[in-house]
Amino acid sequence: MMRVQVRPDILHPEYLGHLWHTSQVRQQIEAAAVGGRMRSLAMRTLGEIRLPLPPLAEQRRILGILRERLRRLDRGGEALRRAASGVTLLRDAARDALAPSCATPSEIPPPGWSWGRLGDVIKHLEAGRPLECHRRPARDDEWGVIKTSAMTRGVFSETENKAVRAETRVDEHHEIRSGDILLCRANSPDHVGAVVQVVTCRPRLLLSDKSLRLVPEQDVDARWLAQLLTTPYVRAQIEQRSRGSVASMQNISQASLRDIPIPIAPPGEQERLGQRATAWALGTQRLHVQVQAAQNKSEQLRRAITDAACSGRLVGLTDTGTPPQVRAMSVQPRLSLWTDDNIGRSGHRTAQGPTADRRAETTITAVQLEIEL
Repeated sequence: MMRVQVRPDILHPEYLGHLWHTSQVRQQIEAAAVGGRMRSLAMRTLGEIRLPLPPLAEQRRILGILRERLRRLDRGGEALRRAASGVTLLRDAARDALAPSCATPSEIPPPGWSWGRLGDVIKHLEAGRPLECHRRPARDDEWGVIKTSAMTRGVFSETENKAVRAETRVDEHHEIRSGDILLCRANSPDHVGAVVQVVTCRPRLLLSDKSLRLVPEQDVDARWLAQLLTTPYVRAQIEQRSRGSVASMQNISQASLRDIPIPIAPPGEQERLGQRATAWALGTQRLHVQVQAAQNKSEQLRRAITDAACSGRLVGLTDTGTPPQVRAMSVQPRLSLWTDDNIGRSGHRTAQGPTADRRAETTITAVQLEIEL
């Protein structure tokens, strides 16, 4: 972690915060970062990041306009967050409506329903096996193994996978197919027992050793079963039966799964509820996709506004009259440069401008970096 101290006579701290997230600066950071999964920047490298700096008065003027633009965007973002929460509540309500209100086998189920065990409606359970994998996702022509995150988001995510190494032998019987009911048998307490039904799946994608495929009996509607397994009652039963040597990683055995008491609907009711479950799931998924797309566009717009502001392309109002007069803000950014031979023993980098031009307005370095111990 590093602490950044700005020189207030040439750089507004809030302006630096926006500038640091612009495409121009982020591209430099990403290009300079080193490492594998955990990338980092050295102090020397960080000091070479080039910052476009308009005069301080121009920074304040840009910030005034930028605050208003982002304030509007923040209001829209909050509305989208409420919409996302509403979709989650709608999905949960639809899921709860598919199961009877009784919560224990001692309660009388609705007419035609009966209490049984999960093993009564499951023909068999299939588990994957551990395989040697790359850290990256599988390409189209490669075999892949799903990660636990493929099953923990309410819908199946085929992109959450790892590529199987070319020399590894695979069992094609473990390939995932459309319609499969998948259960995460080992994960954190919140996610162990998470269930998804696969709608579509790319070829060459395999079960992992932390996943189970539940194959229902011939007369059991798979759509009804998949939704029943996601109800709060069944989730609580799975949580009670999960075990683990550490609190952060729990697992549930096949025997414990089969022993869970469940309310079983008659075949005709299973089909009706299964159809409703499919319709509701598709509807909420469409809403989820639409809200997520709007959130992505909001973030893209935020980056575009910030980029435009910090490159002098943002348009501001000249007054508050009606109609408003607009003009383009003319900003000629100056780049501050740091050279490698200016690092003192304290770790601070002193200011130095380009050797070819040492005029005052171009040679001032705007930020000072300190290592926070």
